[in-house]
Amino acid sequence: MSSDRNPNPRNRTGSRDEIGSRSKPWKHVLMTLGAVGVVGALVAAGVIFSGLFNVAATVVDSPPLNWMLVTVREGSIKRHARSIQAPPLDDAARLDRGFRLYREDCVMCHTPVGRTPTQMAVGFNPQAPGFGEGSDAMTAAELFWVTKNGIRFTGMPAWGPSHSDPELWDVVAFVLALPKMSAADYAAMDLRLPPGPAMQSRPPAVASPTR
Repeated sequence: MSSDRNPNPRNRTGSRDEIGSRSKPWKHVLMTLGAVGVVGALVAAGVIFSGLFNVAATVVDSPPLNWMLVTVREGSIKRHARSIQAPPLDDAARLDRGFRLYREDCVMCHTPVGRTPTQMAVGFNPQAPGFGEGSDAMTAAELFWVTKNGIRFTGMPAWGPSHSDPELWDVVAFVLALPKMSAADYAAMDLRLPPGPAMQSRPPAVASPTR
């Protein structure tokens, strides 16, 4: 008399073998990934500690590296500036104050239209933008965030520790006007606004969110 309750031992062994054979590919995948991770870590350590990577500012980045750096930078700026609300920036007095600040603190890196780049500006990598006609457009909020916080690994300093938010918005207002400004326009402002205290009669400082 036979019973279905007592399966053949060979069938049970066969089932275990099938499960083991199915799990082996995953073991191979995990072992391969682990080996790749170890090799990658060793290669990275070799590059870091050997000095093979050339940190000179005269080195031109490869297209893939340049794409990565630009993409990371632009994405970070957009994300951190999205909560910033720009005040009205079309005031003529604000534009004049922004011009004075730009002339005193920015022209050594960001060459105005019609002017010769300084020795410092020539040596930057990446090159500091000049904000002239055809320059990459950023929103007012993005310009404010960059001006206040700076950008690491580019030479762009953070002006927030030394300037008030109203001062920074003044600079933003002027930078936004630069793409429409000719060399003659800039020269006319330079003559009309002699060097001097940039922030006389400035509005009181009011903090605004940057993150």
